[in-house]
Amino acid sequence: MPMMKKLTLVGAAFVLASCGSDNNNLPVDPPPPPPPAEPTAAEILTNTLDGLGGAAAFTLPASDDFDNIPQDPSNPLTAEKVALGKLLFHETALATEGVNGNLNGTWSCASCHHAAAGFKSGVLQGIGEGGSGFGEKGEGRVLAANFDKASADPTLVPDVQPFTSPTILNTAYQEVMLWNGQFGNAVNGVVNVGLEDNVLATPGTPKAENVRELAGLEIQAVAGTGVHRLRTFNDSILQTNEEYIALFDAAFPNSAGDHLEDAGKAMAAFERTVLANEAPFQKWLNGEADAMTEAQMQGATLFFGKAGCADCHNGPGLNSPVGSTEDEMFFALGFEDFDVNNPAVTGGVGIADARGRGGFTGEEEDFFKFKVPTLYNLTDTNIFGHGGSFDNVRDVVAYKNAAVPQKVLPEGTLDPRFVPLGLTDEEIDLITVFLEEALYDPNLTRYVPESLPSGQCSPVNDAQAKIDLGC
Repeated sequence: MPMMKKLTLVGAAFVLASCGSDNNNLPVDPPPPPPPAEPTAAEILTNTLDGLGGAAAFTLPASDDFDNIPQDPSNPLTAEKVALGKLLFHETALATEGVNGNLNGTWSCASCHHAAAGFKSGVLQGIGEGGSGFGEKGEGRVLAANFDKASADPTLVPDVQPFTSPTILNTAYQEVMLWNGQFGNAVNGVVNVGLEDNVLATPGTPKAENVRELAGLEIQAVAGTGVHRLRTFNDSILQTNEEYIALFDAAFPNSAGDHLEDAGKAMAAFERTVLANEAPFQKWLNGEADAMTEAQMQGATLFFGKAGCADCHNGPGLNSPVGSTEDEMFFALGFEDFDVNNPAVTGGVGIADARGRGGFTGEEEDFFKFKVPTLYNLTDTNIFGHGGSFDNVRDVVAYKNAAVPQKVLPEGTLDPRFVPLGLTDEEIDLITVFLEEALYDPNLTRYVPESLPSGQCSPVNDAQAKIDLGC
């Protein structure tokens, strides 16, 4: 019996071994393929941008790549013009046409458009003549003693505007200037074509400079020297300072002698090169795969995709691309005007100012429309909207998501594209991350001259500002 049991076990083992051997020779079905990998945020963003013209449609050129920077054919960019314009834009010694001789030489174009504030003013209402101090980013600038927009004494009326100071960043991608677009009448222009002369170039107003038939930046620079009480002709520093004389001759070797227009062209040439091309999003567009974080890319995908932000903020400057029509550049979104009860505001907001584009054109369909701004370097200040009615980026995103206007407008005035977006709180947060971080160029000081031919402080030069600036 034991012998038979042993043989049985051995036989069983043999049978099992044989079965195993036979199974190895049978065909086996291949394993199922693994599920496709989820696309990365970078792949999703790339595909989203491809549907909008690709990365090139949103890429800013280098600031010295003059061939690819939009420009007025009547003012071709040259290195000499840009170099001169950079100095003129910051030169406080041009400030000799003010109402109060005690403040001569204390302000410049950069007083309301300086690098520390993302080329905005740093305060709710920018102050040219009539201001004092600077702080760290322009936030410390206040009205000088006794200055008031309503003053009966003309020598105490400051140079202030009824809107916040828009940035000059990426303005090469805007055909017309100011919140209402009143400056700009370039040959072959798009936006202000067809307006009657008494609207486009009203005699006796700064708009009259539109007769020069230049683009918005050039017209604004020319008209702005008068509006902001600066002098570029007849014994100004441009005609008396040897360094400026040499720079001017190099920039305009064939000048007809119109220093007003040529100085404006030089400043506009400089402004066209002030591009936020070192922001993380720009680096990513140029092939730096690690330039943006995962959250920034997710926010960008929402911005260009679900949220539809690029329907209005488009092109390399994320304002309005070159060649935009008026309908693509100006929108009535119900933003509030200046709060005239705010102690930081002097003067009122007139009916024409409150009507924005319509206050300029006189056309009812333009009432309460304002120009689309660039979205780069927003967080250099806490001032957003033409009336400074928001103090942080997230609230602006949430406002557009909810589509409930701040200002009560006549029925039918709001843009039909101002509708709820259906974003979640998390999606609003992600878009905010993209706007605040990925569109932030941290090196705008490259656009600031190390010194001025006059030797004066910049962007402001009053006694308190000198202390604040350490110069």
